[in-house]
This record gives sequence, structure tokens and C-alpha cells, in this order.
Amino acid sequence: MTRRQKKRLLALSGGLTMAVCVGMLFGTVYAQTLEQEQQEEAAVQELVLPDVLEEETAQDTENTTEKQGTEEEEEHLPEDWNLILVNSTHPIPEDYQVELKNIGSGHQIDARAYDDFRAMIQAAKSEGVYIYVTSSYRDLDKQTDLYNKKVESYVTQGYSYENAKKQAGQVVAVPGTSEHHLGLALDLVSSEYRRLDEKQENTKGFKWLKEHSWEYGFILRYPNGETDITGIIYEPWHFRYVGLEAAEEITKAGLTLEEYVGAKPVSEGLAQMEKQESAVKSTY
Repeated sequence: MTRRQKKRLLALSGGLTMAVCVGMLFGTVYAQTLEQEQQEEAAVQELVLPDVLEEETAQDTENTTEKQGTEEEEEHLPEDWNLILVNSTHPIPEDYQVELKNIGSGHQIDARAYDDFRAMIQAAKSEGVYIYVTSSYRDLDKQTDLYNKKVESYVTQGYSYENAKKQAGQVVAVPGTSEHHLGLALDLVSSEYRRLDEKQENTKGFKWLKEHSWEYGFILRYPNGETDITGIIYEPWHFRYVGLEAAEEITKAGLTLEEYVGAKPVSEGLAQMEKQESAVKSTY
């Protein structure tokens, strides 16, 4: 091999070595860069993913809470005929039917409550207390007439029509929401005072009924101070048949029928209904 050939071979070897070294250098730099990018990406994921997961978890929790809240708001009322709840937020069922029985003076009551009613009146009479029925079963037309007259009376006193309806609804139930439609409600007065006002609570009849009516399946339906729950003002003359067992439990526990059957207070139910109505109106 000539000197020139050796010189070329050395130059070629040196070039290859240089190329290999440069390639290794670039490979090392690329590997370091790739490793750094992977580390940065992992760091970003560590920063971002927990926040995302927290948002998703919070949203899931909120949805679960809303669902639970909705389930808690649901009412599961008893279907027993004697415990049917009728008030401003629970209208009488459209298919409701009742077999009535005459109790004298043109009044009628659910036939299933007749025997207990007669026994109660006779028991009071045996103790020298005379109780009379002033109102019993009412059909829808009768209730509508009473309600409209009460609305008109408030209008003549200076109430707006809307406010007159609200006021009237606390004294005379809105048609379709009166217990008198059931044939289970009675307005009872004592012989010495027959007006339907709060003075009725001072009579012999009311005092006897308050003490003994539960023994015959009746309760004072609208107690004093419970208007937010029942939706009706204090009525010491309005008694409702609920059956012997329920009447005893309600009276001894000092409950309203709404509380006994697990229903929302009427004031709460009406507020919710108004809120829903406002929401519907706002969409138009």
C-alpha cells in the first residue's frame, strides 16, 4: 500500500469516526430532550388531572345530592280511605267516589264513618252535651259557591282580587281541595253557641269533643297555630274522621294530619308551586 493510499485510508477512518461521534452526540441530546419533554408532560398531567378529577367528582357529588334531594322531597302518602289527605297542595283525586249516609237535617257522611259518628253524638248527649252538625259533605258546586262568596267579601273590603283569593283560601278551601268533598269532615257546634268562629272553643261541645272525639275516630283538623302546616286558619268547629287508631295517635302526639301522613307543610308546598310557576313563565 502506497503512502498516498494509507493517507486516504486514515482520512476515511477519521471521517467515519467523526460521523459516529457526531451521531452519538445528537442521539444523546435527542434522548435527553425527549426525556425532558416526557418529564414536563408528566408534571403537567400531575398538575391538571387532579383538578379535572376534582371537578368531575364535585359534579358527580352535586348531581347525586340533587338526586337525593329530589328523592327526599317525594311524598309517599298512605292510600287508606280514612287517611286521604286533601288540602291546598293535595286536591281530591279526580276518580274519588264515596258512599254517603244521611245523618239528619239534610247532612251526609261517608257510610264507613257513620257508626262512630252516631256513637260520639250519643256519648256526648248522655253527658248533657248537645252537638249539632252545621256542614258535612259538600259537592264541588256547593264549595265553589262558598269560596266565590268569600272572595267577593274580601274584594268589598278593599283587597285586590289576587289577594282576596289568597285570603279566602285560608278560610274556605278552594274548590277541589276541601275535606268536605270526602264526606269525612264535619263542622260541629255546641247547642249554646252555633256560630262558626273562635268563640266556639269556649263551648261545652268543643271542650267535650277536644277531650273525647279521638275515641270515636275524629280529630280537630285545623288546630290553633298550625296554619303554615294545614293551610287553613284555626277552626275549633272542623272535625275530621281518620279512624280509631290514627285519631288516638294523632291526638296523643299533638300532630296535624299533614305531619301524621308525612306530607309537606302547605306553606312550603305552595311556595314550591309558585316557584315552579314563575320558572315556567320566565321561559316564555
